Amino acid sequence: MSTVKEQQSQIQSKVEEILKEQGLDLVEFKVFYSGSKTVVRCLIDYPQGGITIDECARINKKIFSYLEEHKLLGEDFTVEVNSPGITRPLKTYKDFMRVKGKVVSFWLNQPIEDKSYLEMKVLDVSDKGVYVEKNGKGVEITFEQIKLGKERI
Repeated sequence: MSTVKEQQSQIQSKVEEILKEQGLDLVEFKVFYSGSKTVVRCLIDYPQGGITIDECARINKKIFSYLEEHKLLGEDFTVEVNSPGITRPLKTYKDFMRVKGKVVSFWLNQPIEDKSYLEMKVLDVSDKGVYVEKNGKGVEITFEQIKLGKERI
């Protein structure tokens, strides 16, 4: 009999495998209980962003079929597969890669030119930070400087 943690790890590994086959990333993964029902919640997206509702539904069916076939969660479970959504906070390399070429609102830990809030177009992303367009030039904002970012709607 496997522990809950081992079971969650097994499910997450399979979800990541399914997503990798489709060229998708697992943004967030969670298994929790809602009443007597187990819920598997996955936020997924392409590395460059842009996943559709139909693609989420297709992946949902694959995950559900796997769980049902291997009887990992019993009879009473739900699978939720969603996109991260435009209002999700941007914090990591992958988050910012999804908004490359778009305007992002930045809240900063360390002000740049006495400003703690900026709205700038993301030109590129490195392992150290985000390159944005400022006065027609590329400027780097390090991840350490960024409290959070949000894609401007």
